[in-house]
Amino acid sequence: MAEDTMVTAVDGPNGKAEIFEVPQLFAGGGQRFEYEVRFKGVKETYKSLGEAYITAGEKAGVKT
Repeated sequence: MAEDTMVTAVDGPNGKAEIFEVPQLFAGGGQRFEYEVRFKGVKETYKSLGEAYITAGEKAGVKT
């Protein structure tokens, strides 16, 4: 089973938001990635790294 990989973290006045790359494996052998923002114990999933990065900045309290 593939593991989540931390891509980056965004630090700000509200705390640190971490972005993880989460592999989604298909039965036929293919895979795609989703991106998960983890902030204060809450996980939110996004289809693109850009969207996850913007959200991480908003949660941390900085413009990304």
